[in-house]
Amino acid sequence: MPIADAEKGPELTEERPFNSWDPHGWLEGDTYYAIFGGKRPAIFKAKSLDDWTYVGDLFAHPMPGVDINEDVSCPDFFRMGEKWMLICISHTLGCRYYIGEWRNEQFYPEYHAQMSWLDNGFFAPESLLDENGRRIMWAWLFAQIPREMQDARGWSGTFSLPRELWLDDNNRLRMRPIEELKRLRYNKRRQGNCRIAANEELLLPNVQGQLLDIELVLEPLGATRCGVKACCAPNGEEETAVGYDAADQTLFVDTRRSSSAGLGVQGIEAGPFSLAQDERLRLRVLLDKSVIEVFAEDRQAIARRIYPTTNSIHIKLFSQDGATRVHSLVAWDMMPTNAY
Repeated sequence: MPIADAEKGPELTEERPFNSWDPHGWLEGDTYYAIFGGKRPAIFKAKSLDDWTYVGDLFAHPMPGVDINEDVSCPDFFRMGEKWMLICISHTLGCRYYIGEWRNEQFYPEYHAQMSWLDNGFFAPESLLDENGRRIMWAWLFAQIPREMQDARGWSGTFSLPRELWLDDNNRLRMRPIEELKRLRYNKRRQGNCRIAANEELLLPNVQGQLLDIELVLEPLGATRCGVKACCAPNGEEETAVGYDAADQTLFVDTRRSSSAGLGVQGIEAGPFSLAQDERLRLRVLLDKSVIEVFAEDRQAIARRIYPTTNSIHIKLFSQDGATRVHSLVAWDMMPTNAY
């Protein structure tokens, strides 16, 4: 079904109180269950895969900020610790998730949060449970360049880095890049403890490139914004700013100057994130040419497509409206995972 049609779907009626696309199924005992995505997402069940019965609404009740009729597309539903987790997208809210309980053939959501905020650039999440019991998730990152450029390159879109998901002691979602990615690191460099003055930038001359894994610990000392500027051009025309906004309490990726050619979506994607009093900011920033992903304190993450020119390889640290202490910074170059 084309996206334009999926966003609308057929009109809901008493005889057909659901729309149907993007099914997701699982087995409990001898009973198959399935989520039929779409607006007013529904639960179906079956004893055999060719004889399905409508059960009712997926959600037992609405959640603040989310209409009960918001579409649930590309759903993935699974047990997470003592809870159940639904990851999905909606064509309005983008990638998102619910944590709650599955009982009496319905999902009772306890909280809901988004995993993308600017657009649907982080799309169609999927997950698996590995042999070590880890829940590993990835998503589809759309190409954000003209179709003729995609055709010339011979490929379109890519997957985000796989991330591990788990619940903390308060049943809040935590996320981080999977440990195996560290096997790709080489050529380790360090930046010593230093201080960045208000409205200043610190160029890191020994950290350059567009294939990098950077871990840093920052302490805002009155700064309203602080973080990293990646893929910076020598002439200052290009940069992608990643960091923490203390005033708005968000983690952000600013792509407004990522491409001097005007490629990609140019804007600021920001997800809710706050630091406790005296808590330091631990960031992990991963660069892979046209992809940047940032993880903060295992509590929030953002992935974006960027299209810098090949000479935009410089890395800077910045602090806005106040000073920032850099407690540590370690960077590695990254090996490719395949030959193309």
